[in-house]
Amino acid sequence: MAKACVSATGLTVAFEPNSPVLQMLDLHLPAEPVALIGANGAGKTVLAECLAGIRQPQQGSVQQHVPVAFLSQQAAEQHPSQSVAAFLGVDEALSALERLLAGEGRTDDLSILDERWTLTEDLQAELAQFALTSDCLLAPMSALSGGQLTRLHLLKLARQRDAYLILDEPTNHLDQAGRQWLSQWLSQRPGGALVITHDQTLLHTFGRLLELRDGQLHWHGDGIAAYRQARAQLLEKAQHDKQHARQTLKKERQQQQEEKEQHEQRVKRGRAKASKKDMPKILLGARKQRSEATGGRIAQKHATALKEEQHRLATAEAVLGKDNALGFPLTEPDPISGYLVHLDNLLLPWVKNPVSLNVHILSGERWWLRGSNGSGKSTLLRVISGDLEPRAGSMQRRGSLLRLDQHLGILDASQSALQNFQRLNPGWTDAMYRDRLALVRLRGAQALCPVGELSGGERLKVALACTLMGPMAAQLVLLDEPDNHLDLETQTLLANVLRQYRGSLLVVTHSEVFARELEISNELALSN
Repeated sequence: MAKACVSATGLTVAFEPNSPVLQMLDLHLPAEPVALIGANGAGKTVLAECLAGIRQPQQGSVQQHVPVAFLSQQAAEQHPSQSVAAFLGVDEALSALERLLAGEGRTDDLSILDERWTLTEDLQAELAQFALTSDCLLAPMSALSGGQLTRLHLLKLARQRDAYLILDEPTNHLDQAGRQWLSQWLSQRPGGALVITHDQTLLHTFGRLLELRDGQLHWHGDGIAAYRQARAQLLEKAQHDKQHARQTLKKERQQQQEEKEQHEQRVKRGRAKASKKDMPKILLGARKQRSEATGGRIAQKHATALKEEQHRLATAEAVLGKDNALGFPLTEPDPISGYLVHLDNLLLPWVKNPVSLNVHILSGERWWLRGSNGSGKSTLLRVISGDLEPRAGSMQRRGSLLRLDQHLGILDASQSALQNFQRLNPGWTDAMYRDRLALVRLRGAQALCPVGELSGGERLKVALACTLMGPMAAQLVLLDEPDNHLDLETQTLLANVLRQYRGSLLVVTHSEVFARELEISNELALSN
């Protein structure tokens, strides 16, 4: 067995009153890339945080045999005011180098620089390796796109040469080129990594997959193909068990009823015979005892069989229930004819070398907005929604609009799913909101806990419910990477839902698989 970089023994984490998220897990991670998959809310991030030493389990222990570097899934969604150089911890050294080369060095500049006379060239080479330009060093981090921030965080982790990496959904803000680069970088980098991802293209590059399901870990040694085959076999078996259990329950109940009726007939005949008083009392008592014992045996026999089949049925339905389509009852927008958005020679702000955009989006059309990181996709959505003014050109818009940005900015993290739904879509009763949330599998305590405590996929489900399932629906919906954070099954389910939407869609996604599933016929590609 290969030497482990990170190990866990008896790992248990629970959030009362729910079942344990992790239950007595034993795990040994070798120095190779491993993908961690599982349904939204299965506990992947909790496991990653325990392995990284950020979260303490209620039971069990974690052993880090090498240094561990962790990338959270929210890293690219945080925009500190510091510069890139300060984030990398080289701002003081760069300033010292600049003063020394200008002949204006201070007494402590040599100790700050610490003989790193090629620091500028070395940083330029590092930035280039992560597809970042050297001029971003002095830029504030808030000026970078989500993809650029992800690359920057990965660069900082990579500077820990011997560290084992734990990356929580690192592809969420990377464009297609970035995802290809990440795959190659992970395969070439020594030291190993545990990568939480739902990216279907990236998953095909991993030889080993680790699935977290129902608090337990399951290895799939031959990659995503083996996982899909195992998953299909599991669902097929569950479907067979469900049908068999239902048939057996029906048969058992019928047999129970028949035996009960036969026994009651025998008891009735015995009572009729006893009423003639031609039998000694001692024999009547014995008959009564035998009759009662027989009735008890019949009830016990069938109760045991029914309990076993009900357990088999519940187990099968628990497996199949996770793959049942989400019940998105979409609210239909009011009909409108003609165009919804018209862009005339529009130039985007902030984007380097912007291209003049002439776009006509008609009612009912579906558009895929694609492009590399920093090309202005999110900026264009903000211009269309009226949050930003274009640099030049004009825009005309008709009808109602709703924008769901990649940071889910419409949600208040301190409020529950129910409170957010009520705030954004007033007019219904509590029961109606709860019913809609239950249909996207946000029930009971999940619907009432602060949104900030939910997983990324669960937060997205709340936002989608608020966007598409409320009392009113927009005629144009702008979706910025809606497939981020979603598990494999839910990506497909979301695509099925969006195909049914009668309004117009403008969708940003870096996943060609997801775009194809949406059956989008119009495409707008931005370049930078």
